[in-house]
Amino acid sequence: MFLADYHTHSAFSSDGRDGMPELLAAAARAGLDELCVTDHCDMGDAVFPAAERVRAFEETRAQNETGVRLLLGIELGEGIHNKPLAEKRAAGQPYDFVIGSHHALREEKDFYYTRYTSEAQCRSLLARYFAELAELAEWGCFDVLGHIAYPLRYMRRDGFMLDLLPRYEAELRELFGLLARSGRGIELNTKEPVPMTDILSLFRECGGEVVTAGSDAHSAAGVGNGVAEGLEICREAGFRTIAAFEQRRVRFENI
Repeated sequence: MFLADYHTHSAFSSDGRDGMPELLAAAARAGLDELCVTDHCDMGDAVFPAAERVRAFEETRAQNETGVRLLLGIELGEGIHNKPLAEKRAAGQPYDFVIGSHHALREEKDFYYTRYTSEAQCRSLLARYFAELAELAEWGCFDVLGHIAYPLRYMRRDGFMLDLLPRYEAELRELFGLLARSGRGIELNTKEPVPMTDILSLFRECGGEVVTAGSDAHSAAGVGNGVAEGLEICREAGFRTIAAFEQRRVRFENI
């Protein structure tokens, strides 16, 4: 089985703990074939240390004796909030892979920092969230859309046990159709708080083919967590391949 973690964070992320060599060593211990480091690059960040990060990556890759293939990516956050800056950052370095993520709505805090006090509040924010995800998919300066159920992590934390299906099937169909027609994909993020089999099945029904697996690890200890189980979920949803990337070009590996 091909095992790759395409969503990890090093100390170059503000909430990351370990350097790239530590992540790579953890990937080897986890039995991974590939590791992509996808540090946060949010539009709200005044500075992103792109060149310094590339140097650290190249040094780590040059010293790599683990047998794990190391790739460089970014998690491009809130790209539609500043499209010129996002496009500049995404094209400014030789990235293998770009995740398009949405952690916050316009004029709002990150969903993590919001306190949820009613289901009506949650529903209102989710309506705006799906509208911005559709805008993100139309723009398309990324390879896969990250952690689709991200807001639900924190709504559930505050006691509102919402799901994506069946309530948001129409919104997901629109979103997945946009992604599929452009050849872009979604990730199976192993931290998603909702069952993913039905969501992946819907993506496949909408013509989607590109799915990556990622732990969303923010330390070496989390690298590879849930990836093998994620591939089984993909298989249950009808997928027989998992996507991998090099220089922003997709290839498919059997699962």
